[in-house]
Amino acid sequence: MTRLLSIVLLLTLLLPGAAQAQTDTLCFVQFIHPGLEHQPDTPSGRSWNTAPHRRKFLLNPGRYQTALAAAPQSGHLVFWGEYEPPTHLVQTYPVPVSDGPQYLFTPAPVPFYPNDPPLMNTDPFVFGNHFIYSICKQNNKRGPTAMQRLARGSVILFGSGRGRTRFVVDTVFVVRDYVDCTLNTYREQLADVVPPEYFHAALEPIAYETQVRNLTPSATFRLYIGATVEKPFAGMYSFFPCQPAATGQPQGFARPAIHRPGIITDNLTQGQRMNPQSDLAAVQELWQDVAQQILAQGLALGVHADLPRLP
Repeated sequence: MTRLLSIVLLLTLLLPGAAQAQTDTLCFVQFIHPGLEHQPDTPSGRSWNTAPHRRKFLLNPGRYQTALAAAPQSGHLVFWGEYEPPTHLVQTYPVPVSDGPQYLFTPAPVPFYPNDPPLMNTDPFVFGNHFIYSICKQNNKRGPTAMQRLARGSVILFGSGRGRTRFVVDTVFVVRDYVDCTLNTYREQLADVVPPEYFHAALEPIAYETQVRNLTPSATFRLYIGATVEKPFAGMYSFFPCQPAATGQPQGFARPAIHRPGIITDNLTQGQRMNPQSDLAAVQELWQDVAQQILAQGLALGVHADLPRLP
């Protein structure tokens, strides 16, 4: 045993990154993704996106809270999010509110199909029994990034920089659990974890793009499962800013700006700010602050979006 411990210590000294690379870190992440709005490309809506990611203003059934302690209410919701498969155009906004949407879409999913250029994936995915995040910014040219090593209880604020003066959020993701995978093995590993619709909207597009571009199929990724109202983590759960359709559909709304000095960089336009935290109490306080800022801007917390079913 003494000899074994000596070998382990020696390896740690010689390769300090090896031990640290496998250590999960509790973080409160500011995550930047593209903030431009999708436009229709047909009279009836938007086909599956093959260009850089954009946001959509969406109409979908779901559940929402009007306060952190409130019981969720059911109904049709409007909200900003990422959904790259086809969508039907519901209406246009000829005179948008400031920084608000020009178009309202509703999901119209179809099965994944090979395409040139490759179809874009959806990440994060806020539909179904729990939010899912699995691919974006988890690998770079040097290998796996810190986004693959978030501890349970970490929070990811998915949002965009606007005008180099503010950070607007569309998804608040609380990590409840995760599954480590590779693009060689994800079908078997995740068959009982995610619905078929997620394979088609998120994983199959990435696997196909990896194949046609001769990328590394053995690259690792971590599929994160979001905490929910029914299954929270340390009292926290995932949500998206929204409004009931009766309130929000007539004009739409701007994504809410979040301010928190020392945590949120207002002029950040790309990448992510990891913000490691010392304990769950610190994360809980930040999560509550974000939720209260969203509620104070006249919005609700979308805690569930019904899964758009494949035909």
